[in-house]
Amino acid sequence: MIEGIKRVACIGSGLVGQSWAALFAVNGYDVVLQDLTEEKLGEAKERTAHHINTLVDARLAQGVDEAVARLSSTTSLEEALSGADFVIESVFESLDVKCPLYAEMDRIAPADVVLASSTSGFMMSDIAQDMEHHPERAIVAHPWNPVHLVPLVEMSPGEKTNQETVDITFKIMEDIGRVPVVLKKEVLGLIANRLSAVLWREALNLVDEGVASVEQVDKAIRAGPGIRWAIMGPYMTYHLGGGKGGIEYIMRHIGVKKAEWLETMATWTMQPESVIKKAVDGVDDMVGATELEELEAKRDEYLIALNKLLWDGKSGVI
Repeated sequence: MIEGIKRVACIGSGLVGQSWAALFAVNGYDVVLQDLTEEKLGEAKERTAHHINTLVDARLAQGVDEAVARLSSTTSLEEALSGADFVIESVFESLDVKCPLYAEMDRIAPADVVLASSTSGFMMSDIAQDMEHHPERAIVAHPWNPVHLVPLVEMSPGEKTNQETVDITFKIMEDIGRVPVVLKKEVLGLIANRLSAVLWREALNLVDEGVASVEQVDKAIRAGPGIRWAIMGPYMTYHLGGGKGGIEYIMRHIGVKKAEWLETMATWTMQPESVIKKAVDGVDDMVGATELEELEAKRDEYLIALNKLLWDGKSGVI
């Protein structure tokens, strides 16, 4: 645990908030889940306990009973923030929701308490626009789903975020076993979401143009670039692909040929209706009668194995 940080408030108890709560609880922090209704909180605490069991069963954490005992919940924002040393927000992805919430949390929470957002695309400067007291303690800390099994956290300071907030958040993320990266400047969608959006557009386009089926596109990524991406990013991938000439060779020679490919790729920013129907139909064909829970269980099984292989106290393989 980080010195001075004992109690964490998870504001918003949906899919992301549940995973955050599990991560903090198994790492020794007292956790309070906050949401609008007791019904939501009841479901959230059950799912959080499930995630805790998953982590312990996989030997990625210890102490189910102790971790579950650290969980509490409330429908009161003021009660959740009372005594909290760190706040992680995971409410509905809308500035109309987040902006007034941050203004309210800024009014209630002690001045030295970091207010971190799980937002997947907004910039903290926009989220914090109505904070009148201490906007310097607000920062984006965006995880990847499922949060308790995918280690990446993208940290993005706002225009007024101070270095102390960045440092504290970075230390906390490392303490709960995450792999934090810090953006040098704000951008919509952060790093990984922007890269994923480009890949996703071309995946939709390949199916829409009749080049391949949904299943074949997924298989091509999994068995090709995906297996490399688990151990190295695009820069290292192309550096090694250039042989003795490294990344400069790949960019100046082989990379030039890719210009022809780029000219044939999708450039739309609003997805056509045709790609939606083909994506839905293709996934239905691929999934068949398999239940969502079974798909999630299989996904988590492989993610656990990858965590043990690649991210057990390491920052990466290459």
